[in-house]
Order: sequence, then structure tokens, then C-alpha cells
Amino acid sequence: MNASLDIVIDDYLTRFLLRYFRNAVSVRVERPDLDADQDLDLLRLHWAISKPVRNLVAHLRENPLEIQAVLETRLREDDARVRGRFDARATAIRRMATGHPTLMVSHEPLRTYNSGPNHVLTWVLEQAWRLALRFDDLLPEVASYREALDACAPGLEAIRRFEVIHQAAKQLNLTRRPGPLAVKEASRSRRPIYTLACNAYRALQAIEAADEAAILDLLNDTLLGPLNLWQRFELAVGLGLARALSATLSTPVTLGFLGGGREPIARVGAHEIHWQSRTDLWRAPPREYSEAIVARLLKLYGLPEGSDRPDLVVIDREANEAVAIVEAKYFASGQHDGADALRAAIEQIVRYARGYREVSCLDGLLDHSIAALARVEAQRCPEPKPFGVPQTVDFNGIIGGKLEVWAGRLTTRHKLAAAS
Repeated sequence: MNASLDIVIDDYLTRFLLRYFRNAVSVRVERPDLDADQDLDLLRLHWAISKPVRNLVAHLRENPLEIQAVLETRLREDDARVRGRFDARATAIRRMATGHPTLMVSHEPLRTYNSGPNHVLTWVLEQAWRLALRFDDLLPEVASYREALDACAPGLEAIRRFEVIHQAAKQLNLTRRPGPLAVKEASRSRRPIYTLACNAYRALQAIEAADEAAILDLLNDTLLGPLNLWQRFELAVGLGLARALSATLSTPVTLGFLGGGREPIARVGAHEIHWQSRTDLWRAPPREYSEAIVARLLKLYGLPEGSDRPDLVVIDREANEAVAIVEAKYFASGQHDGADALRAAIEQIVRYARGYREVSCLDGLLDHSIAALARVEAQRCPEPKPFGVPQTVDFNGIIGGKLEVWAGRLTTRHKLAAAS
């Protein structure tokens, strides 16, 4: 598989990468495939650890005195005392109205942080801090996103304790977003702290407006994914299964967080898609003769038996049974025709199927199972496909909609079974 196809795979599974909360590495995308409605909250979380916010936090921690107050006046009434500029006209009017002969009205000068640029600054800091807390709640301890979060969140927490930030937050209405005039004033400020805050705010606005360039910059700055390309290919196949079921059933896909638990990575109606998990439906099958010998020898060596598991399992929760086993085989060599990968996939599908069906009932499960290869040089699955033969598909077939044929056969079978 060439590098360009690797990028296509990463683009295809961007929605999973946003939810990949495990040990991970940086991933680059070119045309990310996202759902504007379901993924916006996660994009906001990524904004909280993005470069514009990091730049603002770093600058503010080094230059806390750069925050600027503005001078305003406040109208005061005192007895025989003038605070600031005396207002003779207002004093005369108030004396006649109140009958108080020594009342004084004055305009007292007052320093305040209630300004447009400070509104932008404090709103961005408050929003980034709250989003960082939400991100932290979602992440398991092993998530690599914690490194980026730990580099940003403590700084935000410390900045919120600055006296000037505390005063500004009390004087400003942070439940309301800064208006266009406030953003314009911040962008024209000669103080870098306000231009940095403006940049962070405008980046968030662009992300929320689904600006492709802004989202691409954000993802290539913060997005993480599995280290191994074969893991990404498996996830891409899982997403293809979910989309095929969604199109067939006219039911939306609900993606799960990939945090290391046994939860499904996707749900479509009653169907669940599990990745690298035997699921609760697996039962240890009777050992074959060779397997029993291997188990005995491993015990003599003091070694536990292996606990390999399917790449992907599709579960029908209404029937409470596994309805498909999927093995995904990634190979990078352009000289690889896929024969060895297909052979290994079929062997694994049959072996894993024994944990979900009696041997006499395997054909029904095998009929809806899939051997997904990175690339197929020649059509090896007989046409028409006989009953009990797993389907083969490559990545081009996945993005081309060939899995919808599989989804149609799968759902039709269960509708007929339910009707009978």
C-alpha cells in the first residue's frame, strides 16, 4: 500500500481518530471525513489544546502584566465632598430635588477591565479551561492526549488565579460571547496578548462554522491515532461496516470512544461492532487435537495460552448473537497479491467462529463474515457467492459501497428469521 492510500485511510477514519483515547501517535490528514453535527463537540475539545490556545497561555504566563485596564468615570453623590470632577449643574439639580444643601455630585475616575479586548481574552481563557476539564473527564489514564492536555490545562488553571484575570472575570459577562466590535478592538490592539486571544477566538469561530481550512489545521496540530497502520486499517473496516448497516437500515451510526474497554466502537440500531474483543458472547470451543497438544506443551513451559481475538465482530443484540466475524489484513508491499493474507484471514475466521457457533451451525456465521484486505489483485471469491463462504473486499471496495451488499444480505436474513 502506498503512502497516498495510507492518508486516504486516515482521512476516512478521522471520526474514529477523534475518539481514539489510547496510546497513540500524531496523525496527519488531508481531507478529513467528519460529521458536522456529531463531531463538533470533540473539535471544540481539540481546540482547547490547539496551538492558538497554547500560544496564548504561554505568552500570558510570561507576561501577566500585559493585561490593560481602561479608565472610566462613575457618578457619585457625597456630603460636602468631591471625588474627581465636580459637576455643578448636576449638583444644583440634585440639591433642589432633595433639599440637601451640602450635597455634591462628581464624576469619580475608575480603573476597570470591562473592555472589548478583555472580554475576548477572559472569554477565551474561561472557555478553554472548561473544555479542558471536559476533555480530562473523558480520557482514561493511558490516553496519549493527556500529554497535550497536561501541557495546557495547568497553565489555564494558574492563569485563572491571576488577580487581574479574576477582577476581569467579575466585571464581565462571560456567559455572553464577545461581539464583533470587541473582537475588532482586540485584533487591532498593540499588545500581543489581545491579538493572540483574538486569533484563538477566531480559530474557534471558524471551526464552529465548519471552515475546512481551520478544521484541517486543527486536526494536523492535535489529532492522534494508532501507531500501527494495520490498526488504522482495521478501524477503517469497522467504520465501513457501520456505514453500510446505517445506509441499509436508514439508522444513524453512533460511534463510541476507543478507550481500552470492551464497549462497541459503533452501534447501528440493534447491531454492535466490536474491535479487538471476543465480546461477552464468546465461549471457548472444544480443543482440536493439535490445540490440546499445544496447550499441554505450553503448560510444561510455564507459559499461558494465547488469547487472540477477532479483528471485528458484529453483534445483533436483539438476537443476542454474533452475526459476522471480520478479519482485516493490511500489507504495504506493492508486490503482495494478497493470497497469503486471504489464506490467513479465512483460517482465523473459521477458528474464531467456533467460539460463537456449534460446528454444525458454522455456515450461517461464515456466510456473513468478511475477509477485508488492503488490496485485492484478483477476484478470488466465486461468483455468485456460495452459502457459507466469507465475502472478500478491499479498501477501494469499502469506500465504493460494496459492503452495502453484505449489509443487505445480513439484515434480510434476520428479517426473514424474525418473520418465521
